[in-house]
Amino acid sequence: MKNIAFIGMMGSGKTVTSRIVAEKLGMNYIDIDDCLVARMGMPISVAFITLGEKTFRDYEHDVMCEVVWQDNFVISCGGGIPLHKRNMDLIENFIKVRLTASPEEIYNRTKDDFSRPLLKDNSPQKIAGMIAEREEAYSKYADITVSTDGKTIEEVADEVIRELKKLGR
Repeated sequence: MKNIAFIGMMGSGKTVTSRIVAEKLGMNYIDIDDCLVARMGMPISVAFITLGEKTFRDYEHDVMCEVVWQDNFVISCGGGIPLHKRNMDLIENFIKVRLTASPEEIYNRTKDDFSRPLLKDNSPQKIAGMIAEREEAYSKYADITVSTDGKTIEEVADEVIRELKKLGR
């Protein structure tokens, strides 16, 4: 049974959808961001500012190294993980599910969430720029892509499971 990794832009629904998919498939669940918070002893927003992005990304990679050897699990990756080949090499044999959402949808989901350091100056225009910058990496690694716009979490999870079944998962 292949492990599954959720990738995509922050605010696309990776955390909640991956948790539901894991539950429905009877798999274990790991949220990389939760592991990072536990490892660093501080919220991601504080770590990003205090430690800087490079050190934060090193912690992120270390956490990935620790969790990828497990079997029968779904991981929710932070939005920046696919931007670094060394992270994606670790999950090369995983089925990678990319969730997408429009800049407006991400804005509406994250506008009151101050825990996301890269969205502190949040606007649909800034989000559109970030999506454009990350598009190549996200699309390169995705085995499955599902839009979350205008759908409930249950609808997205069910669509992901249907797509996984098409891949023989």
